[in-house]
Amino acid sequence: MNKSTRSQFNDVLRIQGSQIGILPVENIPNEESRLEEVKRLGILDKDFSDEAKYNSITQLATIITKSKFGLINILGASIQQCKTNYGLNVVEKTITEEIPREISICQYSLASPKEPLIIDDLNSDDRTKNFHKMDLFEGIRFYAGSPLITSRGYSIGTLCVIDSEPKKVNHNQIEGLRILADQVVEMIEHEFETKNDDLDQSNNFENDENIITTKYFSTSSILFADFVGFTTLVEEMEPGDLIQTLNVFFNGFDKLSKKHEITKVKTIGDCYMCVSGIPKQQKNHAKEICALAFDMLQFVEGINIQHQVLDKPIWKLRIGIHTGPLIAGSTSDSLDVWGDAVNVASRLENSGEEGKIHISEKTADHLGENAVTTPRGEISLKNKGIWKTFFLEKLKE
Repeated sequence: MNKSTRSQFNDVLRIQGSQIGILPVENIPNEESRLEEVKRLGILDKDFSDEAKYNSITQLATIITKSKFGLINILGASIQQCKTNYGLNVVEKTITEEIPREISICQYSLASPKEPLIIDDLNSDDRTKNFHKMDLFEGIRFYAGSPLITSRGYSIGTLCVIDSEPKKVNHNQIEGLRILADQVVEMIEHEFETKNDDLDQSNNFENDENIITTKYFSTSSILFADFVGFTTLVEEMEPGDLIQTLNVFFNGFDKLSKKHEITKVKTIGDCYMCVSGIPKQQKNHAKEICALAFDMLQFVEGINIQHQVLDKPIWKLRIGIHTGPLIAGSTSDSLDVWGDAVNVASRLENSGEEGKIHISEKTADHLGENAVTTPRGEISLKNKGIWKTFFLEKLKE
C-alpha cells in the first residue's frame, strides 16, 4: 500500500472510530519525552519484517499465552506501526502495518506505561466495547500486551497477543510476555548503539563532578525496614549507644543482603532500604528478598535476647516489600532508585506491623505457591489509594 493510499485508508479508519465511539487515550504521562525517545531510536523508520529474531519472539509470545496472534507494535504521535507479527495472513498483515493510534488497542497501554495491559474480553471493557463494530477488529475478543520500555524508562510500544475468544492469562504468562518485551528493547537499543557510539554518553547526566548512569528495570523487589518507636528510643538512649546499636543492626543487615545477593541502596535514619532483581533481573528476586526479610527479623530477635539480659531497650522491626519496575541511577560509589514501586514499598513499611513482613499483591503473585500468607484485606496507602496486601508468614522450600 503506497503512502497516498495508506493516508486515505487511515483517514477512513479515524472517521469510523469516531463514529462508533472509540475514545483516544488522554493524559499520557511524559508524552513529549516518550515521542522524543521513539524519534531518538529511529524505530518508526526501521523494518523488522525480515529479521528472524523479532519474528521468533512474536511466535514465542503466542506459545506462552496460548494465543493465535503475536505482534510488535510501535506507537508514534498519531500512528501505530506493526513491525512484525505471527499468525496474520497477507491481507491482515498489510492492513495492520500502520493504523491510526487513536483507534488502536495498544494506545491504552500508554495510560499506565509501566504495567501490562490485559483485556480478557474486549466486548466487556469500556475502552474497547465498540471495537467489534469496525471490520478491522471484528472477531478480536482478547488482548494482552507488555510495554516496550527503553533503558531511559519510556514506552515506545508493546509486544502483544490477541485472540478470537475471551480468556484469562496467569501471572507466569504475563511475566513471560514481560521478559520477551525486555528482549525486544534490548535488541533495538543494541542495534542503535552499534550505529551511535555516543549512546552511553547520551544516556548519562552530570551531577557535580560525578557521572550518574541511569537504567530502567522492568521488574524488581524493593524492601523497606524501620524500627517501630524509634522516636522514643532516641529520647531515652544516649546518642553514643543509639548510634552503636544502629550500626550493629545495619552492619548485620548488610551481611545478610550479601548472603542473598541483594543490593543495599541506603539507610535513612532508622530505615534500611535494599532491592533485588537488579541488575540481573533474576526470576526469583521476590523470594530472595523475602528470605532476607525473615533473616532480618531473626537477627533483630537475636540482638533483643542479648538486650534483655543486659537490661537494654528492645527494638521492634517492621518490613514492607513490593514488586514492580524502577529506574536505578548509579555512580562509581553510590546507587539510588526511583519509581512508583519504590514509593509503594515505603508505604507498605509505614503501614505495617512490628515483627511482620507486609507485602503487596504483586509480590504475593511472584511468590506463588512458595509462600504462606495471611490476607490483610484492602488497606489505604497514603497517596496510593486502596491496595490488597498480605502478611508473609512463611516461605516454602
